[in-house]
Amino acid sequence: MSGNKETTETEEAHTRQRIWYRNASHASLPEDTEELIQEATRPLSDIPDALNRPYVQKSLNNNMLEVMAWNLMESLTAENEFNQHIRRFLNILLGDDPDIPIPFDFQDMQISAYHDQLIQLVQESLSRSDEFLYRVNKSRDQVVFAIEQKAQLKRQLDKAAK
Repeated sequence: MSGNKETTETEEAHTRQRIWYRNASHASLPEDTEELIQEATRPLSDIPDALNRPYVQKSLNNNMLEVMAWNLMESLTAENEFNQHIRRFLNILLGDDPDIPIPFDFQDMQISAYHDQLIQLVQESLSRSDEFLYRVNKSRDQVVFAIEQKAQLKRQLDKAAK
């Protein structure tokens, strides 16, 4: 009986209408959709053709890359501040900060072991923070490069259009 039920469910799944079936009333597309898609994907023939396409103009005039670069810079600034705090804390733990004396007696082996573990954890945290700074900085450099390329392309298109 369970095999019969599975067969019925499988048949039912095959007979259901697909959500994206074109003739379904809930999935109707505008009449000119195919024409719009063909126009948007048509290869560019020359510079005036590129300038007359609204999506090309929109791409050249939007500021999303600039916003992204700004956000990446904000992330870099915040992480750098955090990184400096970690560095200062590590210097205190290592006894390299002349302003703050070490408050523990490291002759006690248990305290010394905890101290060594804490130093290791802080060093790992600092290493991860440095890696994050490096990766975000590289990403920002690539976004800035894309901004420069976009600006150069826009200047070339404007110059060719005149």
